[in-house]
Amino acid sequence: MNIWLAIWAILDFASVSDEPPNAEIPAVVCEYFVDDCPRALGIAWCESLHNPRAYHPEGSHGLFQIHEPTWGKVFKEHWHKRYEVEQSTRFAAHIIEHTKAKWNLWTCGRYKP
Repeated sequence: MNIWLAIWAILDFASVSDEPPNAEIPAVVCEYFVDDCPRALGIAWCESLHNPRAYHPEGSHGLFQIHEPTWGKVFKEHWHKRYEVEQSTRFAAHIIEHTKAKWNLWTCGRYKP
């Protein structure tokens, strides 16, 4: 079983609420990462605890903690939307599609089962 899917299942099972804190996150993330949805959801959880408004003082923002010093200029036209679930997911999808490093650019994505 994929480690991220296992983590997601445990967190879902342990939840005290019927609904996740932000029910739109799985749908949006899985729309952009159809073939890699469990891993994308796991990385987003690891990076931001699925908080689209997450911020790290070293300059990482949003659901996927996109690093502004690295990617801010690339996404400058839409950077103001960095805390929106769909836009943060689009940024991550663009990075995955256009870099050789893929998920290895995320600290949480470097795990190799």
